[in-house]
Amino acid sequence: MKATVRVSRERSRWPKVEKKVRQAALAVLERVGGMDGAEVAVRLTHDEEVQSLNLHYRGIDRPTNILSFAMMDDPDDIEFPEAPLLLGDLVLAFETVVREAEMQGKTFEDHLTHLVVHGMLHLLGYDHERSPEDALRQETMEIAILAHMGIDNPYE
Repeated sequence: MKATVRVSRERSRWPKVEKKVRQAALAVLERVGGMDGAEVAVRLTHDEEVQSLNLHYRGIDRPTNILSFAMMDDPDDIEFPEAPLLLGDLVLAFETVVREAEMQGKTFEDHLTHLVVHGMLHLLGYDHERSPEDALRQETMEIAILAHMGIDNPYE
């Protein structure tokens, strides 16, 4: 059973990037291994929706580039091995992604790919905010996955 990545795109703003999003998400799952049957949902939306979600769930009243909503604290805790492994949801804000890509001198597609990889790692338990060591662990994984996809180190 392979992994499933469902992408919904708010069509008035987002270009057709569903294939790129799926490739990035699947690259993460391939890298970590053992994710057969995993499912993730990705919503490509706008700053206003992400700001609302950010305020509601994190108490931060501004948009952000990506939000990750993990379905479980530890994927090893799954109780029904024959059921799909529901990893969670990613929500990306179009205007913020565009603005950051321009400010960082990156292509929109490369920045989007990096954010999906970053968010997927959060769904899998990586957390760069816990400690400098955890941040290094997550960044190292992101850099390796992106390099495999032909994308330069986003932290340089």
